[in-house]
Amino acid sequence: MCGMIKDDRIYQVLLKYNFDLFRGDKNITEYMREHCNQFYCDICDAVKGDNPFLGEDFVNLLKDELGELQDICLIIPEILELNDRGLIKATYEKGFQLFERMKPYFYTRYSWRENGGFYYRIRQGDFRIKAGEDSKEKKMQLFHIKKTLRNRVGAYRYSVAGSPCLYLASDRELAWFECGMPKQFSYCQMLIDEDNDNGLVLVDFSFRPVDVLSSITCWLLNARRQDKKDVDLIYKFLLRYIMVYPIAAACSFKVKDRNTKFVEEYVFPQLFMQWIRENDEFDGVRYKSSLNTNLVDGMGAINIALPVKEYRADGLDRRLAEKITVSDIGYLDVNCDFQKYNDILEKIKDYINGIQMFMNQVPFYGDYMIELTDVCKCVIKTYNALMEGNYPNSELIFSYLDLLYDHASLLYANCDFKIQECINKTEARHRQAIDEEKIKEQFEEFHQLMNQILHKHAVFDFRFENLGNYENL
Repeated sequence: MCGMIKDDRIYQVLLKYNFDLFRGDKNITEYMREHCNQFYCDICDAVKGDNPFLGEDFVNLLKDELGELQDICLIIPEILELNDRGLIKATYEKGFQLFERMKPYFYTRYSWRENGGFYYRIRQGDFRIKAGEDSKEKKMQLFHIKKTLRNRVGAYRYSVAGSPCLYLASDRELAWFECGMPKQFSYCQMLIDEDNDNGLVLVDFSFRPVDVLSSITCWLLNARRQDKKDVDLIYKFLLRYIMVYPIAAACSFKVKDRNTKFVEEYVFPQLFMQWIRENDEFDGVRYKSSLNTNLVDGMGAINIALPVKEYRADGLDRRLAEKITVSDIGYLDVNCDFQKYNDILEKIKDYINGIQMFMNQVPFYGDYMIELTDVCKCVIKTYNALMEGNYPNSELIFSYLDLLYDHASLLYANCDFKIQECINKTEARHRQAIDEEKIKEQFEEFHQLMNQILHKHAVFDFRFENLGNYENL
């Protein structure tokens, strides 16, 4: 069965479209025209190929929708072309028509799925609630921007300038990434009330092909042994994923340059959010981060964007304020937080000194010693820069720490090879035995030290406070 799944042509095509979207030197319209056309052609080829696991029923279901898929793939670049020409009214009209047409295909869900309704928001600066201050007034500063302060609202992926939108993330680390990795920031936890059928409904663009196809495989294997009706529902789920992909892709580009006044990667998602804002059926969008960093990829977290639709007298959105409770506010100074690593850094320095003394005492050749101490020295320099606040590019330094984790892990995994390499070079030069157990001890100590300070996809390992006192604003 696994062989059949692997060989399904539709599976292989969908895995190819993994949302790794970067326009390079092309404009967004040109890129999407080529991308949509290639996606449609690949799907057409896939239905003609062998699909033994999905089977003829699904292939026929997909064939019936190819005309609609072709229209979607043609209309998206047409919308972008209208925007390029400055025809804003026509852009909105054609975009809204497409989104209405796509409503039957959209995945919709309540926002609480997978994380108990908890989301996080951060803001640069110190907004902690001090004695005597009104807690709700302070918490409002971490909610969406009020109507009276619309002049502060910039253009972001799912919001145009002047139109407030509440952006939340399913964990604090992702929220920190999305906000540009500030060195000092306040944070709070927000709990979305989903106890009844009147929950916040989101259009879900967060699915990725590996996750979808893994789920489809498991569901189908179970359903085919039990209930044919479930098989039909699973087929429709996969069909909707294929039909929605072009729109989800158009909303998910990595940004080439965030420092420009106009970010063309935001044109389509902003248009989609304007449609959400005017639609009574949906409250927002659930999506994966499109930051151009491998750190985000391993987090498995998602964002939600909730546009303001109806202002209360105090400038907050009526429905969002009713459905979301806000915790007390915590504060974190990244540079101070990293002081917790002082003790382990001292141990790493002692380890380096021990290796260097050992190197001077033994006659054998030890490249591995230089490799181990080089990694240790890089770790010390990097953490010193973090603790001193001496780094202009947060993303670069944290990506570097992620790579240091990989390097340290690879060195440890190749311990036996490094020892044998040392033996071979020593025998060739000095013809005397080496202390293999001592070298193994050095690798083990290295591994233990690195595990205390390097963390894959979570290099920061921040110490957040446990927050409570949830209130509706």
